[in-house]
Amino acid sequence: MASPKKLTTKGLVVLTTALLLAALLLNACGDNPQTQQQATQSRKSFEQELAHARMIGTPEAQLQSIIKQAQQLNQTSAPLTLFSSEPTTTYYANMSQRYTMLKIQLRGLEMQVTQQLDFQANTDLQNFATVLSQRQAQGFVAAKNFANQLTQDQDLMAQAQYPKHYMQISTDAKSATQALRLMGPTYDVLNSFQTLIQQMEASKIDVTALKQQEQYDVEQFRKANSPNDFMNLTDQINGQVQTSTTLSTQAIPYVGASKLKQFSADIDQMKLYGQDTGTYQQQLNADQVALNKATTLRDFLKISSQIDSHMNAIQIPLLQGRANYLLQQFHQEVNNWGNTHQYHDAYDGTSYRLDYEYDQQGIGSDLDYLVQTAETKDDYQAAIDTINNNMQHLKAMEANYSDTTPWNQPHASDTQLMQHYNLNSGQVIVVSLIEQSLRLYQDGKLVQSFLITSGQYEKPTPPGYWHIFVRQSPTKFKSSEPKGSAFWYPDTNINYAMEYRDGGYFIHDSWWRVDYGPKTNFPHVDSGGDQSFAGSGSHGCINMQEQQAAWMYAHTGYGTPVIIY
Repeated sequence: MASPKKLTTKGLVVLTTALLLAALLLNACGDNPQTQQQATQSRKSFEQELAHARMIGTPEAQLQSIIKQAQQLNQTSAPLTLFSSEPTTTYYANMSQRYTMLKIQLRGLEMQVTQQLDFQANTDLQNFATVLSQRQAQGFVAAKNFANQLTQDQDLMAQAQYPKHYMQISTDAKSATQALRLMGPTYDVLNSFQTLIQQMEASKIDVTALKQQEQYDVEQFRKANSPNDFMNLTDQINGQVQTSTTLSTQAIPYVGASKLKQFSADIDQMKLYGQDTGTYQQQLNADQVALNKATTLRDFLKISSQIDSHMNAIQIPLLQGRANYLLQQFHQEVNNWGNTHQYHDAYDGTSYRLDYEYDQQGIGSDLDYLVQTAETKDDYQAAIDTINNNMQHLKAMEANYSDTTPWNQPHASDTQLMQHYNLNSGQVIVVSLIEQSLRLYQDGKLVQSFLITSGQYEKPTPPGYWHIFVRQSPTKFKSSEPKGSAFWYPDTNINYAMEYRDGGYFIHDSWWRVDYGPKTNFPHVDSGGDQSFAGSGSHGCINMQEQQAAWMYAHTGYGTPVIIY
């Protein structure tokens, strides 16, 4: 057995060695405290930025990539070393740097998402305004509810800062646009119900209850402001029509005859449009024979359902034919008038059609695209409405060409188009491409007028009915064309910019020009501007003298209607 003295000495050696090892470990793990503190602070700063990103409404799905990187970083730990603190110090320094990079990445994502949603909200508002203008031009009183909503959304757009704001505006605008699109089909169903009531009344059937239902439907139609409102109302009216037809055997022959009359009228329209109607004519003849032979309620209901099926089947071909027919008429009118009304430019020796904005390089190709890509009844109806509106603008331009009224006075064509869109109150900006002038109206009365320069022959200003949906002062325009292109331009500072159509169409100041007014949209010598940019029209925007653009910016706001013809 070892002596106690020897045991004590051995224990002391072991204890000393353990203390030395502990000191070494503490030294290795106890890296530079400032580095570890910096890593902790960087992590905290990142987590605060992540909380901010969520608070402003950055979609969670787009945050996941950054969140996963942070989770992987959190699962790491400092290396355990015995003789040097350098690896641990390096670990915390790298961790601090990675959290900083994640924070920068997160801020970049916030900016990117905000810009994307800002653009999407602007586009959705423009679509909302376009469909609303179509419904207003069709005379729908119920569209007034949506006009107020558009104004509210545009006010919200002016104040919006964060993704959640833009997403809410987009949601509201998309819902309103869908509701406006459903307004037309619902009105058609309501009109059919009203026609049925008239036919039943002519058959000496008591329609007192049906008229009460019809009055209630009209009230609901005027109040409807969401897609569900219109869909539910359509289902409700269809149910009323079905019930009325089933219960009123006496009226069924009249209803069937009325439907066949409409079916026949639709076929005649297709013939006018140059379409093949053979199949539909056969269906009409068969339906007529079946209706004449019907004697029982079951017979009448069966043939009524068959006629409905045939009439539904003809609708898209009929609308397609109408759209193509109107489009052909539009192009023909543009060509005929343009061939006889040209401007011979002595500067470059070229003759230009004065209605080039309506030709293929202008709104003409847009109309072609609408018709070519249409698939549903609503698509074709929207194309038809747009073609009709642009024909209205074209005719107004043609009339204005012969109008000798001075450019700074109210014009009959201005008034005609404002009445067409039911813009009898509030502000309206009217741009005459023929006169190269802009006039601002308030409640139908001229407030101010300016000479402008619109888009050149190759980059025309789009005619149409638009709204101001972006306002920027100041801003910087960047060319969408590659450097070296004929239409490229260097980054350009703009003081007052008001976008009226998506795609970068603005009313804005153009400090590089001196001359504005008639024919400045064609190649010319500007009397004092930068000839490389002022020697022709714009790239589609409405250019104004700077002080005049400043006045327009100060005296108009979001949502101001813009009529260009």
